[in-house]
Amino acid sequence: MTTEMKALIGIGVVTIALVIGAVVFLSQPEKPITVDSSLLVKADSNILATGSGKLTIVEFGDYQCPACGVAHGPLKQAIESYPNQVEFVFRHYPLVQHKNAELAAKTAEAAKIQGKMNAMHDKLYDQQAEWDEETNAIDFFKKYAGELGMDITKFEADVNSSVVADKVRNDLGDGNSLGVNSTPTLYFNANIYKGGFGVDAFKAEIEKYLNQ
Repeated sequence: MTTEMKALIGIGVVTIALVIGAVVFLSQPEKPITVDSSLLVKADSNILATGSGKLTIVEFGDYQCPACGVAHGPLKQAIESYPNQVEFVFRHYPLVQHKNAELAAKTAEAAKIQGKMNAMHDKLYDQQAEWDEETNAIDFFKKYAGELGMDITKFEADVNSSVVADKVRNDLGDGNSLGVNSTPTLYFNANIYKGGFGVDAFKAEIEKYLNQ
């Protein structure tokens, strides 16, 4: 056997080994990316659904974000399909490119002070197209507060308060510490969610954790 032939055989063996190795590697299930759970839920975090403790879903979201708006309904529907089994926590992560996102986050926090966080959370997403690019978004938010039976004077004061500003800022800081850079970023028991935003996709992921 010539030297050239031996070299070609050697190259062929190495190539086959690399291909087999690549196939084996790619066929392995993707390991979940786990983060520091102490940064996900704080004592003052917004718990919008309570559960048994077996599964906690945390969302870092932006009320003006179109993708967050798309995910909102299916995620809510999926969670409601498992009553009292899933805890859902919403953390604020207003993106700088969304001019009304921070104000919307403050609106939700001001609503929380009057016991209307869940209702305002839904309304901000459901009516997103109405206010997202408006220069007078606060007028829409005051209208929503009125529709929810809130004290408008108190609402306006709370929206502009340092307490509410600090809450939004602290959520944003935790998101930055976790490496959040887009919205929505979702965590299932501290594992980053990488699936789709449909009801079935969310339900499949929920069941995976509930059945563990």
